[in-house]
Amino acid sequence: MNLLIDGNNLAWAGFHALRKAMEAETEEQKTRAALLGLTQSVLNLAIRGGEPPVAGRPQEAAASLAGNPVRALSVAFDEGRPLRRRTVYPAYQLGRESNPSFMENEPAVLAAIDQFIELAGLLPVTVARGVNTEADDLIACMALGADAPVRIASTDRDFLQLVDERLTIYSPVKRLVIGVAEFAEATAPRTADGTPIAFPRERYLDYRVASGDPSDDLPGIPGVGAVTAARMMAEAPLDAYLDDPGLAGRALGRRNAKLEAALAGQAAREAVARNRVLMDLRLAVKRYDTIDGYLRRGSWDETGFRAWVADERIAGLEIEPAVRIMEALAKAG
Repeated sequence: MNLLIDGNNLAWAGFHALRKAMEAETEEQKTRAALLGLTQSVLNLAIRGGEPPVAGRPQEAAASLAGNPVRALSVAFDEGRPLRRRTVYPAYQLGRESNPSFMENEPAVLAAIDQFIELAGLLPVTVARGVNTEADDLIACMALGADAPVRIASTDRDFLQLVDERLTIYSPVKRLVIGVAEFAEATAPRTADGTPIAFPRERYLDYRVASGDPSDDLPGIPGVGAVTAARMMAEAPLDAYLDDPGLAGRALGRRNAKLEAALAGQAAREAVARNRVLMDLRLAVKRYDTIDGYLRRGSWDETGFRAWVADERIAGLEIEPAVRIMEALAKAG
């Protein structure tokens, strides 16, 4: 199995998880919090074979049940700003840059990423990174081009569009592996009374296209939220509603003149066309003839790795299982 990790995603998650516990206030302390969180997350994921933690058991327990399946480990990082997508939609992800907390802490997280990449030079791990290139695109390229089963570790829901019989997602926050069998339950939004609204897996991208993505400052079709989008996708493909807005009434169980008017308007077509260009990871992959220039693989140096772990005092890492999985990755090539 190829384990592909969304590095920025885990770096920020680690920073937020450890900053308070470590009472990190200075730049140096905040960088250390992000570095420890990222390092522990990546290595422990590798030790567990991309599986969730097992309560009350060592990190290695889940993977050891059937032997660690990871044969290649890659960590992808953003660098710079998402300039390609901003040429399509200038407001893309701008909300982050207007968030004082994000801007204040970004230098520390980026410094931690740089330090982790330096560590990765001692490991049989591939780092994927390119100037003004999003990690999402690089991960999608590696995932779709792999000749083995793939697991992507990220909380970014855009990756769910790639799930199939060969590709699964591990969500670090939910501690859940999402494959074909788990897809409907994991992606279905719930109504106010808790009822899940499931829809076909092949319509997940258009579900996202229709409802938008607030985390990327990307609006969907006017008046369409997650539940409405799910109801629509459960009934028919998105393009069917643009061709015949009256189908929305059948999907929702009642007429909704405002929604039908929105679907009939030019703004809906523009939002759908724009969001497909921005969100479709398979479309993004087609932009690259090769990503070899974005990849750098380290060389396994056990002595250097052990020294680094000792110097950094990585208390949340089981060093011997980490060394064993790194040895296995080095042998796997």
